[in-house]
Amino acid sequence: MKKIIIAAAICSLALALCACSNSSDNKTSSAASTASSSVSDTSEKASETSTEESAVSTDTSAADTSSAEDGSELAKAFVAVKKEVTLPEDMSDFTTARIKRVFGITDEQMTDFAGAVCTNGVRQDQIIYFKAKDEASADYIAEKLQDNWQATYNVIQNYDPDQMSIIENAKVERDGLYVSLVMSADADKIKEIFKENINK
Repeated sequence: MKKIIIAAAICSLALALCACSNSSDNKTSSAASTASSSVSDTSEKASETSTEESAVSTDTSAADTSSAEDGSELAKAFVAVKKEVTLPEDMSDFTTARIKRVFGITDEQMTDFAGAVCTNGVRQDQIIYFKAKDEASADYIAEKLQDNWQATYNVIQNYDPDQMSIIENAKVERDGLYVSLVMSADADKIKEIFKENINK
């Protein structure tokens, strides 16, 4: 009788252990499945976010491009300037957004532009060339460039004599539909390079 009771107890214990083992495996499998699903979801969301950010970045850069990137007439002339003249390292190319912000000039007044401006807040070097859409637009652009020159002059006149000489020697110039303003110690050379590379 004792042997039967012991055998029954052993069988009950074995069944209990098997049940625990199966439950543990199921839990482990379920946890692994959940983790895998979570990683997959995170990866997909990250991929979607990355794609969306990339699209936004592309849209932004497309909307704020420099003329120097599109191979336009003035852009090619400015590339020639960069090859022949040592410009300050902190000069940043003008973009359509910067042109609008600094001068208040948009695509409604111009067909082409190229140039750059110092962004360190100390040097006042600035090179900007426009090709206007018509005579009225050329007048408008010349006026805006003159306003920019005057504002720069007003700010710098009492602070930096070296920069003042560059500003005083700069002037808004117009040749047909082309309007320009060059503030640089190398202004004469820069103007000559533009002149050589512009097809009139």
